[in-house]
Amino acid sequence: MIMNKILKLKTYLKSPTKCYIPICKARCCIDAPLPEDFLPRFKSRIQRPIYSAINIGQNDPRDTFNSIIYNTTPNPVQLVGFDQYGNKLMGIPKQVLEELQIKSMEQIDALINKYKDFKNYCPFITDIGKCSVYEHRPFICKEFGTAPGKINWCPDKSSRIDIVKYHIKGFIDFYAGLFKKLYSNIFGKAIKE
Repeated sequence: MIMNKILKLKTYLKSPTKCYIPICKARCCIDAPLPEDFLPRFKSRIQRPIYSAINIGQNDPRDTFNSIIYNTTPNPVQLVGFDQYGNKLMGIPKQVLEELQIKSMEQIDALINKYKDFKNYCPFITDIGKCSVYEHRPFICKEFGTAPGKINWCPDKSSRIDIVKYHIKGFIDFYAGLFKKLYSNIFGKAIKE
């Protein structure tokens, strides 16, 4: 009886339950193609600086509008589009190459490798992973994850325990110095690192 309750609790804590942006590895709020008229309508709710944008045309054959992907990451390597297989195409603007005094392909390769795994979040995602336009979000966001057979089904939803561990780690990292000082005062010796 008790083992059954423990198993149920373990399942409850470890089951994927929701999106949690700070530890998310999915693509739903990363490189989000927003309708071209969306950002101007909700300009007051933008949460991240926008460094550039790419008009990708119609994202879906049913669309009657063009979609824009906004670059919200301050680095010299920017998303410039996608190839026919959906892979990111990265590029470095000429102005940036001149500012960084890049003169060889080796320097370009090093720069690209340094930044290739950046997360280009939607401009409306807050630092704690909330959508600032949730009640007005575009259709592409509303339909994401609605059908397990779709390409956009989220495989990386976080469990309750993942979210708790993330917050505990953040708390401990933030107060690490205080904990070390407290330990030293209580036990009379420093923590070995």
